[in-house]
Amino acid sequence: MLVLAGAAADAGLALYHYFTIKTEIMNKLLGALLVAALCLGSQGSLWAQDNASLLNINAIGVDAAAVRATRDFWSRSGERSDEQWFKLSTGYQAEFTEASAKGQYMYDRKGKWVYSILTYGEEKLPEEVRELVRSKYYDFGIRWVKEVREADNLVYVVHMESAKEWKDVAVQEGQMRVLNSFCK
Repeated sequence: MLVLAGAAADAGLALYHYFTIKTEIMNKLLGALLVAALCLGSQGSLWAQDNASLLNINAIGVDAAAVRATRDFWSRSGERSDEQWFKLSTGYQAEFTEASAKGQYMYDRKGKWVYSILTYGEEKLPEEVRELVRSKYYDFGIRWVKEVREADNLVYVVHMESAKEWKDVAVQEGQMRVLNSFCK
């Protein structure tokens, strides 16, 4: 902790800066952990699917957790008839594919939302994120984007390609960092 010599007001200011910096570091660490888990997970799924079973959405009426997860999914993504539900050892997973996006929503055993991953093209990327990426990597084309949401964290993982290399960058709270860079 930073200790300043002086009045009691100085100590309060130092404590304020300490907690501000600590919160900033925690947010960056959580974002990095989310991105690392996304990169290490197979096909974007962070939970094991070794004992996954496909659920019939019309027959879940007796499973309160599945009903809770279904209602939450519909409130987040709109009612759709094409999603597939899986019962996992850790909870539930809903997946859908539409013309321009693919989504995965993960729920715990009680049906509470844990995280979601949406995969889409450049056209759905928010303008401020696209401008941030394009301003630095103007020679690259954006191939796909993974939008990872978990609690209060939102990270965009942007996969780009140029004539000479591929890059994956993470954008969180207006900050951008390179995750991977590969030469062709």
